Amino acid sequence: MSGSSVLKPLWAASALLSDGCFTTEILEGFDVQRTSGLTDTLRKYGYLTQSIVQYYTSLEPEDEVRSPKVCPPFTDFIKRCQDSDKMTVSDVFATQLMQVPQVTEDVAIAVLDLYPTLLSLARAYFLLDGDIGAQEEMLNKQSNNVISGAASRNIFQLVWGS
Repeated sequence: MSGSSVLKPLWAASALLSDGCFTTEILEGFDVQRTSGLTDTLRKYGYLTQSIVQYYTSLEPEDEVRSPKVCPPFTDFIKRCQDSDKMTVSDVFATQLMQVPQVTEDVAIAVLDLYPTLLSLARAYFLLDGDIGAQEEMLNKQSNNVISGAASRNIFQLVWGS
């Protein structure tokens, strides 16, 4: 294998990483920390961890530093995350709905009150037997205009559109 054939994939991977860093920094607004390799990355994580501990230690009096409300050990953090409410199918459906134009949180809640899952909504559209006008207006009518006509049509297009 020639040197140029090895460099080409490496250059392509480097370009993708650079694009990802650029997108993350500029478009998403995050500060990207660059490192020269695994050892440097692990050293950076160590410094960041020490900085976090020092920051929280400086905020609390000495007797409260060991309090569970300040910077819990990682195992406690994981346990808290596992104990929290799990995301349900309806939660995911609501998040999807709120990506649709004209669908606010209130509209998504109104849809969930009628149809708690995407499958239940799709079944309701199916029962209208291909009557596109009725399908587009179904949510608007069933919600007594809480869901606007535009939102109703956009949701139909999300679920049933071609």
